[in-house]
Amino acid sequence: MKTLSSEEKTTTTLSGISQAIILALGVYLLWTAATYLLEGRISLVHNPTPTGRVIYVLTANVVIGIGLAVWALRMFVVSNIAGIKQLGFRSWQRTIIAILLAFVVGGGLFLLQGPPSFNPLVLFNGLAQVLPVSIAEVVVCWAVIGIAFEAWGRSKGKVVGVIVGIVAANFLFGIYHYAHSAPFNQTWMVFFLMIPGLITSLVYFLGRDIYAAIIFHNFLGMMGVMQNVDLERFSQPLYHLYILLVISVIALIAADGFFLRRLPWGPDTRI
Repeated sequence: MKTLSSEEKTTTTLSGISQAIILALGVYLLWTAATYLLEGRISLVHNPTPTGRVIYVLTANVVIGIGLAVWALRMFVVSNIAGIKQLGFRSWQRTIIAILLAFVVGGGLFLLQGPPSFNPLVLFNGLAQVLPVSIAEVVVCWAVIGIAFEAWGRSKGKVVGVIVGIVAANFLFGIYHYAHSAPFNQTWMVFFLMIPGLITSLVYFLGRDIYAAIIFHNFLGMMGVMQNVDLERFSQPLYHLYILLVISVIALIAADGFFLRRLPWGPDTRI
């Protein structure tokens, strides 16, 4: 068996990282384009229909933002770009604790901001509408984009790699909102959203638990969405949102289990 020289190994690694970045940007652009076509182009926030919401969530966020994005993460692991722990997929015991902590801290911050309504049904409808999108946002922007660029920056050290990952993830998270309905597609809002995006970056890159990052990010997103929806409409059961919520959560867990947990080295043995 031929042994690669140090220079050949470096070249191979750089080639793999370049391919990872190309793959990450491809997933991001496809997801953003689908968001624009199915949400922003028709201003779905202001002209909501159950059919429109179902098509948008299933296509942009479940198929692309979860399925295709987690498949890309599998490619990162197989190519030695990142380990499963680094991606934020940890043991279920650790994840449950992290989720509970994210729920308490994120939920507390949400309530302290003073949401437009404290009606439990309105709050649950807000959560149901935002969570499928939040899942895709964290998986695409922080896991796929962030980890690919972190790998690129790691040649200068681990800290530099994390900083590069945070900057890339947060910037592209903001830019992606140009594909959404108003007011989220306005330039001032795009750059404003990079502030909560930075908080999500810290939660994701420091905590390294993707499920906890999703829960925390969802509470940040709920405030903005609830300020721009019809609260009277949200005061009644919206069953299609509940179905999409369940589908999105199951899709993430299934993609995790099928694409990542079945890898031969398991979820917790590579960093």
